[in-house]
Amino acid sequence: MPGLSKEQARALIENSIASLLDPQQDAAALDRYFTLDYVQHVDGKRFDYEGFIDHARALKGSLRRGRVTIEQLIVDGDTIADIHIVEAEKTNGSLVRAKVIGFFTVRDGKIARVDELTHMLDGAPEDRDLGSRTAA
Repeated sequence: MPGLSKEQARALIENSIASLLDPQQDAAALDRYFTLDYVQHVDGKRFDYEGFIDHARALKGSLRRGRVTIEQLIVDGDTIADIHIVEAEKTNGSLVRAKVIGFFTVRDGKIARVDELTHMLDGAPEDRDLGSRTAA
């Protein structure tokens, strides 16, 4: 059974991250892109779906807007490997830019698992955890 096309993979990554970074979209709406048994390993932390939604709410509460630019994308069946840059403006007007390396597992058209490392390129030292921040 063939997996995702490169175009489908790019659209899934771009749309899911755009939804994650958009404070106008409710965090619960992320179930359009992520399975309910989703697992994310990011920067030494592990999130299940509920933990990921908590992370999404923390991001949405601290960002005014954000965007993603995919630099590299490889698709092998239902696995996507990518390098992308996230640029975001926080509610206080400061800017954050991070490089993300991710391996995504897709099931039934949704992201089921991500293994990810983030690296701050620009921004305040206290924002180094934006890739894994949750509400306190």
